[in-house]
Amino acid sequence: MAPTSSTPTSVMPAPDGQVSNFIDPPTLLPAAIIASTVILTTTTLFVAARFAAKTFVLRKHYLEDYLCYAAWAGVVTYTGLFLWNEDYGYGRHMWDVTPPMLVQIMYHLHIMYCLYSPITLAAKLSVLFQIKRMFTTWEKNMVYWVVMGSIIANSVFYTGLFFSYVFQCWPRAAIWDPNVKGKCISAIASNLVSGVLNVVSDVEALLLPAWAIWHLNMPVTRKLLVFAVFGVGSIACIIGVVGIYFRVILLKRPDFTWMCSKAAMLVISEMAVVVIVGCCPSIPALLRYCRGVGRPSTKSSKPSSDPASTPRRYSNSKALNSLAKYMSPGPIGMSKLDSSYSDENLELRQYSASIQKDRNASEEVVGKGKMGIGRFHSTRSEIVRTTRIEQSVEKKGIRLVDG
Repeated sequence: MAPTSSTPTSVMPAPDGQVSNFIDPPTLLPAAIIASTVILTTTTLFVAARFAAKTFVLRKHYLEDYLCYAAWAGVVTYTGLFLWNEDYGYGRHMWDVTPPMLVQIMYHLHIMYCLYSPITLAAKLSVLFQIKRMFTTWEKNMVYWVVMGSIIANSVFYTGLFFSYVFQCWPRAAIWDPNVKGKCISAIASNLVSGVLNVVSDVEALLLPAWAIWHLNMPVTRKLLVFAVFGVGSIACIIGVVGIYFRVILLKRPDFTWMCSKAAMLVISEMAVVVIVGCCPSIPALLRYCRGVGRPSTKSSKPSSDPASTPRRYSNSKALNSLAKYMSPGPIGMSKLDSSYSDENLELRQYSASIQKDRNASEEVVGKGKMGIGRFHSTRSEIVRTTRIEQSVEKKGIRLVDG
């Protein structure tokens, strides 16, 4: 039947053996709803756990926490817009989409592209600032400069990517309306480049804590336990590699809406995983708090005189049985020096006070013989390093105690 003025036409002709369907076409909407529900529910639970830990346990929020909350809000917004676009026709094959529908689909897809960069940047900066606070101190060592370089590199990259999406065409209406003539850069090629660089950024965010943890003064088994908290980031790397595969397919296949819809679900998953990675260090502290570990006793307000009942700091001679032992339930049980932390970099005078405290303790133990002073000096460097690690790590709720 020849098309009439009232008969809708598709953006591209249907392949052999198929016909255009504008009433009840095949769609990825059901799969998108299920995937989005699982992703948002999981991400929201982790963010809520982080908020609870920061509010009721640690009682302190930092810049990385607010960045995490902003990234979570961005993921929710991105997912909502994605589902709306899916329902409109984004999840259909191109031969089931009419030209007016394609204009609206591309317009909302352009908004999704523009949202991607700030959301991902907020999520990754949240993780990087968290690594910086946990594994660097007032001493600007190699770890500090590598983390700062990563923060700057990610900021520059995602800011540039944002403007490349905003000004993809000029005039900008040519981005979503094929009837408007303008000068454009290839959106698919830009997505491919951004996908490759995004995977590089994910791998870097995974290796950075591994490198920092490796330099900690603790046995290898304990290092692996601490790294397990950040190991979730490997999922983001895998998703990013799969996303590159879909971007390559987009360069070769004309069924843009169908393939791009699948790629968008991977993008949502990747952003959500980065948010979850930043929330993982807060989970053990919250679990210990819920189990009552570290809470003040309601039976007696007097401090216990039993040394075995007093939480102690990390000792090289003691082995930790689980990762939960690294996580403190909060400021309860901390010394006055520990609870005074408010700046990102520790003050030198705080170290001096802590070192003097450790010196007095060491002199009390070994000062009874002539070898007391010599033994103190031989362990002074170890005390300084251990104290610096503890103070840096305790700021994020991770506390090293005896097994």
